[in-house]
Amino acid sequence: MPEAARPLQRRSRGATDPVKPALRPVGAGRSNDLARMIAEEFGSGPVHEVRTTIYRRAPHDFLGEEGYSLVSNYFLRRVLPYCLTHHIITALQGAVLSNLIGRQKKGAIGTTHAEIAKEIGVQRTSIGAAIDALCDMNLIRKVKRGVYELNPRVAFNGNGDEQADFLAQLRAAKLKSNFPDELGEVLTLFAKTDIS
Repeated sequence: MPEAARPLQRRSRGATDPVKPALRPVGAGRSNDLARMIAEEFGSGPVHEVRTTIYRRAPHDFLGEEGYSLVSNYFLRRVLPYCLTHHIITALQGAVLSNLIGRQKKGAIGTTHAEIAKEIGVQRTSIGAAIDALCDMNLIRKVKRGVYELNPRVAFNGNGDEQADFLAQLRAAKLKSNFPDELGEVLTLFAKTDIS
């Protein structure tokens, strides 16, 4: 009679299956490795060891102690260099923007003109005009005195969910300037995905 066609037979209590060894107490001539015992009792073949190697990425190692911000590669590769070489953004405005990108935490920046001026090595009186120009370009937004928001589509310090939440808040505010989704009038060239 073929194996599959044999009727199931009841075994009497105490009978053992010839394929599977009966459970025995630990120390009765067997290993006390619980995983091996379970595999031997319920497995259908020989026990194989599986080894796993865990690789951990090294932590980021950047200059300074403030961490880092994610910056749009498109902005760094196309927008900023073009604007600098064609004098759409002055060197001072570029320096101020770079300083603000480095200061922001989840898009928010709290600083004074004096602090920025000291760090980039210019007169405090020159910072206000640079910030106003960056606001006109929708690269930053002035919330109140000493408090700014960096356009989170240009640079953002935080994870993707935090950026999405911040973008949703800004879009819900329906700002007259269309911050953060439209760059200022002088940057209309970059409304497209590429420069011709």
